[in-house]
Amino acid sequence: MKNRMIAFLTTAMMTLSSAAAIPSVQAADKTVTDPIIEELPDWVPQDFADAMQFYNNHGKTYVSDEFVCLVRPMLQYRESDYSYSIDGSMTLKRTPAEIKTKIYELDIPEKPDPSDKKAVKAYEDYCDKLGLYSHDYSFFESYAGCKTQYAFEVELFRVVQGYNLTVIWSEKKDGDFSVSETFGFTNDDGNTVETDYYSWLPDCPSEYDTYSEENNRILVQDNYVAYRSDVNYSTGATLKTEQSGDGKIEQVLECDCNGFELIPRDGSASHSVILYKPTANGTAEVKWTVGREWSEEQPYLVTEGKFEIFDNCSIIIDRSPGRKMTTVFTLVDADTGEQIDVTDKNKKFILEVYPYEDADKVETLEITSNPYTLGPVDNYDPYFGYSIQMESAAGIYESCSYETTYSDSKHTEETVYMQWTPSGDANGDGSFSTSDLVLMKKWLLGVKGVKFADWNSADLCRDNKLNAADFCMMRKKYIKENILKYVEPEVKVEYGTLFRIIADDLKLYLAPDESSRAVASIPRGERLWEKGYNKGDNDWMFTEYNGQYGWIKTEDENGEPTVNYEVAAAKPVIYLYPEKETDVHVELELTEADLSTTYPKYDNGWDLTAYPDGTLLNKADGTHHRYLFWDADNCRTRFDYSKGFCVAGEDTESFLKEKLTYMGLTEEEMNEFIVYWLPRMEHNTYNLISFQGNTYTDTAKLNITPTPDSICRIFMAYVPLEKPVDVEPQQLDTFERKGFTVVEWGGNEVR
Repeated sequence: MKNRMIAFLTTAMMTLSSAAAIPSVQAADKTVTDPIIEELPDWVPQDFADAMQFYNNHGKTYVSDEFVCLVRPMLQYRESDYSYSIDGSMTLKRTPAEIKTKIYELDIPEKPDPSDKKAVKAYEDYCDKLGLYSHDYSFFESYAGCKTQYAFEVELFRVVQGYNLTVIWSEKKDGDFSVSETFGFTNDDGNTVETDYYSWLPDCPSEYDTYSEENNRILVQDNYVAYRSDVNYSTGATLKTEQSGDGKIEQVLECDCNGFELIPRDGSASHSVILYKPTANGTAEVKWTVGREWSEEQPYLVTEGKFEIFDNCSIIIDRSPGRKMTTVFTLVDADTGEQIDVTDKNKKFILEVYPYEDADKVETLEITSNPYTLGPVDNYDPYFGYSIQMESAAGIYESCSYETTYSDSKHTEETVYMQWTPSGDANGDGSFSTSDLVLMKKWLLGVKGVKFADWNSADLCRDNKLNAADFCMMRKKYIKENILKYVEPEVKVEYGTLFRIIADDLKLYLAPDESSRAVASIPRGERLWEKGYNKGDNDWMFTEYNGQYGWIKTEDENGEPTVNYEVAAAKPVIYLYPEKETDVHVELELTEADLSTTYPKYDNGWDLTAYPDGTLLNKADGTHHRYLFWDADNCRTRFDYSKGFCVAGEDTESFLKEKLTYMGLTEEEMNEFIVYWLPRMEHNTYNLISFQGNTYTDTAKLNITPTPDSICRIFMAYVPLEKPVDVEPQQLDTFERKGFTVVEWGGNEVR
């Protein structure tokens, strides 16, 4: 987690407090020297803004370029309540009294002359460095008179080879100093490494993101249990922990990973990692539940852990169902019981892995060996879904069933039984037709020169020989596939919506009419894709199930839905900018989605006092906000991708900056849009992006009193792609702000 380099202990930096005001904001000279350490690396913090960025990128500790650096924020008026000391063999190398810290307070800049472009640019760069993207000088005026000003303490050390160093942070509480943190570093071989749990435990946003990508929600490391917590407390959600069994773990600390912000943002989840240590031998079963305990709705997230604790709590083994492990898949033909040959170049076996808590995040892998080993990042466990299939001209392997043949704390073996369905395409022209029947008949009659593109395509009996029995089955297959012809939809959908069947044995009809023939019965829980629809008819949907295309009814005879759409309108936010302080009432009218989460709470609308700078006062609870947040699930809107943009993932940031600026978002609005969507888009190979107009606004109506003078509603729908596609470029409109202005942005992803 932390970089590890060579280091030697010496004195850190002389104490220095910043001035209350500076004449102008200028770029700092990063060439800094110390009388003992000499030239310092350019990453060593030199002021408050440096220390703040350092803390948000590296957390409390960082090891690099032969240095150990520690940074902690503190309340300026309590500066004397913080202290530190050192221990370990390095105390014999240099006198602890020679080691001092630097305390950095926030520099208050002068307000720049608007006509001085260089001064304005320097001022704005300084604000951006502090995360004050609005560049509003009133913040500094307010901060200068505020008692709760912050400062950063910075400590710098080196560790000599063969020695170790312990840094102890203390804080005064109830009149006495007590130890708050202890950090350890050692240099056995010329490389300094951190030996405490912060060497892998995240304590800042960037480390948290990396940690989340590499680990499950539960991690057992260095005889600790770590639980990754994401709770949006602003929505009333809480985290509840329950334990059972004769073993026990107890919380050591909750490591805050949200970083430091001068202006905290509201409405977002609080990121932290809770650390536990074993305190009693035996089996400890732990359940973490996230939800609103006061509400009747189901919890958002339930995570279960199971831990075996041995030898006076010195050993802990993870037995959790969602643990990271290596999994070996063995693919077996369900009819023959033999392992399937996956080396045939004409057959491509694809494994799709997706977490049930976010089924849209599908990872696609090609199976190149049998058995096939799936690495520890994408392990097989009950919280993930798996799909293995192979399709070729000769037929298709599908209908997988899984059997666990072996499992321990680090390893699982799964036997996957796959059903082979021959295509019947004997001549290899890409379709099964009467010409294939004619070819088979000629072969049975002994006509010379008859050749099969792949004899497996005609072996419908699966007995490794071709005879009259296969011919009879080919005839039955042809009759079924051609007589049971479905009615084509008026509109075929290339990027259809993913949905789940929530009715028992839903019928698949050949036409959008219950009097037509039912060709399949789809069980509850199946996940399918919309393939088409008829204009003006929302009661029927065209789809495909087990190779058979047809129509399903989206409501039963009682008007209850039979499907649930796994598409959400993600994070639409609404900004209000009146010309003067104004009481405003805002209502949403959703016709093709279900309102899910709102903040502040939506109660038949929002009643607010809006101010010209965009600040909102929610009358229901007296809280202040920058925008109104809402999202929706079970989204039934059919988004239009006929026009748009195909953008490489690595170009997403520049694309969004250009288009959002053109469409009229301010820099701050654009930044908040990009911060939310960029992490979801830039790692895709390509994205098909289309900004929705009436398709969105007609189904998510916004009713505002008093009526705005100008309103801008931007809703981006996109599809992650592996290969680029040609699409007619979309013509976008620009937006002019006038009078009482309302701005909204949001989006969704369709896979």
